[in-house]
Amino acid sequence: MKKYIPVLAYHSFDTKRFPQNKLAIDPELFSRQMDWLRAGRYELIPLSACAKARGVSGVFDKKVALTFDDGYLDNYACAYVTLRHLGFPGTFFVTPETIGNQGFMTWQMVNEMARTPGIEIGSHGLFHKPLADISGPDALRSIVESKKQIEDKIGVPVRAFSYPSGSFTETIVEYVKKAGYEYACAASHVHDRKYLRNPYLIRRVKISSSSATRSSFALRTSGFYHLFGRP
Repeated sequence: MKKYIPVLAYHSFDTKRFPQNKLAIDPELFSRQMDWLRAGRYELIPLSACAKARGVSGVFDKKVALTFDDGYLDNYACAYVTLRHLGFPGTFFVTPETIGNQGFMTWQMVNEMARTPGIEIGSHGLFHKPLADISGPDALRSIVESKKQIEDKIGVPVRAFSYPSGSFTETIVEYVKKAGYEYACAASHVHDRKYLRNPYLIRRVKISSSSATRSSFALRTSGFYHLFGRP
């Protein structure tokens, strides 16, 4: 029997900046969640390992992968610093057009992260626009140019992509493949069976303010969360 490897999707850790955004959680909560993973003897694996396993593992395995979208400054100050201290792997998806803007990470920070063992930098598109809502040429440019710009800045191959807002079509998935990415993260609501075990449509579990208790977090890291039909 197999179960899905939980791929946790974090966004911001600044609840003052995003008071109405349920995807923004307190830094203290994030720290507790990482402590829960460590205390629960979970195996933190790189996103690449999840992709190689087609997103599934044995029913008794306790594997978890960590991902972070949008490249906010707090991703560096909170998440990266915590992961580095614990020795946990993680993938941070950044958007070149926002790097260096107020409230976002700088290229210097991204470079430091890219050179930290276990930390991977992925692309979140050239600009944070849902790719299914823009023209094909613009979507292709966002996919291709973001990879090139990030690689030029950090000198490390970019293998991972995260669809902005989880928006994709089959054509966009083909763009991602042809651009040279090896795997990609989709939204957590992907339930169509034809997409299952597709390394270019890795389903994730969104971590929000509703996962503040240890029991609710344990459900999200169980590998069976998607069976409940929850995003």
